[in-house]
This record gives sequence, C-alpha cells and structure tokens, in this order.
Amino acid sequence: MRTALGSIRWLIALVISSVIASLASAGPARRLAGSAAAVKIAAMAPADDARRAVVIGPSGEVYEPDGKGAWIHRLPSWTADPVVAAGRAGASVVAFSDGVVYRLADNGWSALRIAQRGKAIMSPGRRALAAVGRQLFTLDPLTRGEPGKLALASSNITAIGAGPKAVVIATETGVFKLDGGKLAALPAAPKRPRLVSDRWAIVDRGAVDLTTNRITGWPGGLTIGIAATTADGSLVAIGAGAAGLELVTLRGGKLARDPLGLSGTAVGIVVDRGGRAVVALSDGRIALRDPHGWTTTEVSDETPAEHPGAPPAASP
Repeated sequence: MRTALGSIRWLIALVISSVIASLASAGPARRLAGSAAAVKIAAMAPADDARRAVVIGPSGEVYEPDGKGAWIHRLPSWTADPVVAAGRAGASVVAFSDGVVYRLADNGWSALRIAQRGKAIMSPGRRALAAVGRQLFTLDPLTRGEPGKLALASSNITAIGAGPKAVVIATETGVFKLDGGKLAALPAAPKRPRLVSDRWAIVDRGAVDLTTNRITGWPGGLTIGIAATTADGSLVAIGAGAAGLELVTLRGGKLARDPLGLSGTAVGIVVDRGGRAVVALSDGRIALRDPHGWTTTEVSDETPAEHPGAPPAASP
C-alpha cells in the first residue's frame, strides 16, 4: 500500500506541474506581481558567475538574469507546492518542494521520480543530491530519466552535504562520509549538524570544518541564516544583527565581515571566484556586490508583448 501511495504522490506532482505549465503557456501568468511588495523569493540556484545565478519564487517562478543586472520572470511554469530550496545538478537547475524534487527544462519544471515510495530530501547548492529514507541518489547524470543510486545508509538520511567530489550525510544515528562507494562514520562530527557541504557544517555557536573538526565561532551579535560555499570551498553566510545584514566569509581559518546596508531575510547567497556576490532577499530584492561595493535591484515580471492589429473599438 505504501508503495502505491508513493507512486501516486509522484504522479500527482508530475501531472500538476505539467498541467500548470500548459495552462500558463496558453494565457497570461497566474502570479504577476502588482508591486515590489507582492514579489517573493524562496531560493536561488548558484552559478560559476554569481551574476548568472537563477532566482526561484515560492511557487516556482523562475527569475533569470538578463545580463544587465536584472532578474526577470519570463517562463510561465510553476511547481505544485511551495519551493523551499534550489541548487544545481550538473548544468540543470533543480528545486525542492514538499518531498518532491523538480528539474528545470526549457519548457518549465518537471518532477523527478526519486524512489518508489517516501518523501525525498535534497541538498541545495552547487551539487544537489537527494535522498529517500536510507537511499542516497545523484541528480546528475540521470539514467533513463531517473536519478542514480549512490549509497544505502544504515538508517534514514536526514541531511546531505555535497562537494565537487565528496559527500557527507547525517542520519538518525550519526554522520558519515561517502568514500569509494562506501559510507565511513565520522564519530567526531557534531550530532545533528546543519550540513552546508562535505566540508562545512553549522552549529549553534559557529561553523565546523568537518575535515579537522575545528569550530570557528560566529561574530558576536549576529544570527546566522542562509549559508553556502564558494567555488574554492570557503564558507559564506548571511548574518543578521542590529545594524542589518552582513556577508560573513570563512576562508583559511579567518572570518571577514561585509555589511550589506540592508535589513530583511536572506534566502539565497552566491559568491564566485572573482569575489562578486549576489544575495536574494525574501521580499524580492537582490543585493549585488562588485569591486565598487553593494547595489540593490528587484526581481520583476516581463511586460507582456503588445498584440498587433487595430485597438479595441471605442463607444462614441
């Protein structure tokens, strides 16, 4: 019975996402923002160049960079449930929504079949992986359209941290590193960590380097929210304090702080090798850092094209 229910759930998500995409392509978008306050951001998929990161709205709205410093919603496609995380699987953008993983194609979102039954979890960031119960899956490459199995844990997987080559998972019984296709226990790792990558985990008082088990404390007065890794493996996070938001970078054992000059809730962060940074805020604002400092823009919807032909008839 559970197998049947799991299959039905996945099929429902796939059908709903396909129907919504079809209806949207036949007419105007269902969720056009009437004002900046109406636009919300749920997550952001990273890119090697931070300026090319893809911003995702809570209903799966895709805001793509136009190359001129703006993020615009053009693609009429949505997810069946609210998006809570996003990442990259190879060259593809993926999003996570209520136990379902979606993959973005040119024509919109499609639900990936992860396993026969059970809700999935997904690791966001530069290398997104998924798990269902004890099973760990890769989202790139796909085999006949389905994720490939990487490992089988001894108990249910609760969190995933992935780097370019290595993977760390947290389970109900401990923390393990995937090494040569086998899971090796990391007994010195913190219990129930918030995994950011195969190297970094977040705990209440700081960041843990899982390769050395060294803890670096957060600056006083900051509450750490969203976190990610840079292309060189350093840890970046957004902290909220009395003066607003700060970008905190942990590299080579040293912390660097860079105030954004904004307040709000950060839901996505990308920092590239050139030091450029993009921070997405839940209210629709995007903060961009270049060598000259921080600037702010907002996501927007593409203005519908005007229809050719004579204007509507007017009453005399």
